[in-house]
Amino acid sequence: MDALTQLADEYYDYAMGLSPLDLMWDGRLEHLAEWNDVTVEGRALQHARLMEFARAAEAIDVGDDLQALALRDVVASSARATALHLAWEPELLHLNPTMGAWEMILGFIGSFPLSTAEHGEAYLAKLSGMPAFLDSLMDVAEDAAGVGRVALRRHLETTASAVESYLAEAREGEDGLRAQAAPTSLGDDARAAWAGVRDGIVEEQLHPACARFAERLRTLAERGLPDETPGLVHLEGGPAVYRDKMYSHLLIDITPEEVHRIGLAQVERLEDEYRAIAGPLLDTDSIEEIYARLRDDDSLRYTDADTLVADAERALAKANAAAPDWFAHLPTAGCTAHSTRFGAMAYYSPPDPRTGKEGQFYFKTSNPHDWATYELEAITYHEAVPGHHLQLALHVENEALHKVQREMFNTAYAEGWGLYTERLSDEMGLYSSELSRIGMLSADSLRACRLVVDTGIHALGWSREQAIQYVLDHSPMDRAHIEQEVDRYIGLPGQALAYMIGRLEILAIRAEAQQREGYDIKDFHDAVLGYGAVPLPTLRRIVLG
Repeated sequence: MDALTQLADEYYDYAMGLSPLDLMWDGRLEHLAEWNDVTVEGRALQHARLMEFARAAEAIDVGDDLQALALRDVVASSARATALHLAWEPELLHLNPTMGAWEMILGFIGSFPLSTAEHGEAYLAKLSGMPAFLDSLMDVAEDAAGVGRVALRRHLETTASAVESYLAEAREGEDGLRAQAAPTSLGDDARAAWAGVRDGIVEEQLHPACARFAERLRTLAERGLPDETPGLVHLEGGPAVYRDKMYSHLLIDITPEEVHRIGLAQVERLEDEYRAIAGPLLDTDSIEEIYARLRDDDSLRYTDADTLVADAERALAKANAAAPDWFAHLPTAGCTAHSTRFGAMAYYSPPDPRTGKEGQFYFKTSNPHDWATYELEAITYHEAVPGHHLQLALHVENEALHKVQREMFNTAYAEGWGLYTERLSDEMGLYSSELSRIGMLSADSLRACRLVVDTGIHALGWSREQAIQYVLDHSPMDRAHIEQEVDRYIGLPGQALAYMIGRLEILAIRAEAQQREGYDIKDFHDAVLGYGAVPLPTLRRIVLG
């Protein structure tokens, strides 16, 4: 075994144990009984070890071997990015109401593919460990608040309300923490006994822990940041942490000011496209009227979940049929569409060849009216095919790649690809109408506004309301969704920048490749998807040499 492969093996084994929460997101069974170590001491040790991995990888000479280059750079960048993610994570990200620990727990703790008795025991141990995790999370958050580092007040209050709502529903017999099915290999009596133990843990340990969690959140919220100063720029050391957060998601050196300017230019460019595509359809060339019609016209909203599900499945089927003309290699695993009551509006979970789990595209249907009819297709193509499903399924099925390349996540590469495929879908002829093409523009507006607003909040000192108003003025999104988006940027600094920055770099690489003799779109996509989640500078070298 060569030194690079050995290092990658060691890094993979270490990294997999760092965040059982992330493994739960994907329904994976490794480290099933465990929870994240969010203590200050634990994260300091993790940071030091991750930086050791990064420096060791960066010191390896790979010559002109592109596969070795990709593996080295994935290990180095993943280790460095993960180390940077750890800063202020428990007190900010994990308490965020939209992408925090509670949403992940309630959304995914009941969906593990348990098969063996050992799986069942590990899962029960996980449930038993949840009170200690929640207590540890609040210990860290309260200590951080003592030195002025605290989450937004409304985020803490919203998360507390979500926990309280869960407890109220549980008292009425609808308990999401009891949703996990018993291991499939158990007999009927053993399954019933296992379920009884599960329910006992939930009733006797988890319900009191959740009540305590909500109460501590309420108390902490009294010290939370006000809406007027939600950004990292207002915290001691915050500007440096924001630069680190930006780098951890983008893996390129770029300043907040540069990103802000790129965002402003993209927003202006999109207005011309709205006038060209939406103007004739809506009989106006006023950008304000276009946004207002798209935002306020109730006929452009779904009224029932069944239609929403059917439209998503139809779009996915159309994309699957067209994909062979644009991709030389397609994954073996299929992608299925699923409605859900929890979590983000839409998200994707990759397949797992070890368990036979297929790729899964989830979309929230608890309130169909939240969805505009014109936006569903673009979101389906982004999350499923030709977006994240082709990207991530091809990675996990590619046995030529090291498992680090198959499974590690790089935000700018991953989300840049997702956003790239929204426009690629237009080239592929997937959008069923001019109205759905407006959905493509609407998605672009959001990602362009993110560049302006994320940097505005965390580098320029914008208030929450200032950020909301900017997106309201420069996109067709309704205020409720904008508020959710802005709250996400506040709680997850830098992540939202990766979509547009990643897409712009992929398009720039493609534009250069198109100037070369023998260019073929299938070959280009093979190169982009064939080496794992590489940093954008590495992707440029792979494609262009």
